[in-house]
Amino acid sequence: MQQETLSFIGTYIIPVVTAVTGWFAGMRKRKNTFLQDLQDSINLLSAENHRLLGELTEVNRDLVGIKKENAELKVAVDRLCSENSQLKEEVRGLRLQLSKKNTPA
Repeated sequence: MQQETLSFIGTYIIPVVTAVTGWFAGMRKRKNTFLQDLQDSINLLSAENHRLLGELTEVNRDLVGIKKENAELKVAVDRLCSENSQLKEEVRGLRLQLSKKNTPA
């Protein structure tokens, strides 16, 4: 009878207990692996976000510089247009004087 009990325990009980224990241990490992995978994804996304934020900051800095340069160029173009208008008036006046001198009186 004792032999049968030991045989039953060895054949059925110990494998079931071992299987249940292994299943719980594996479940914990799976949860830990899943959490680690999630953390790795978060870290990767965070690093990519940090890189993109740095690029965006650099592009914005460049844009501010370009806007400033554009404003300076507009002022310079306006000044040159004004000077050009003045020079055209001077040339008209000089041509008029020249035509008066060349006209026989």
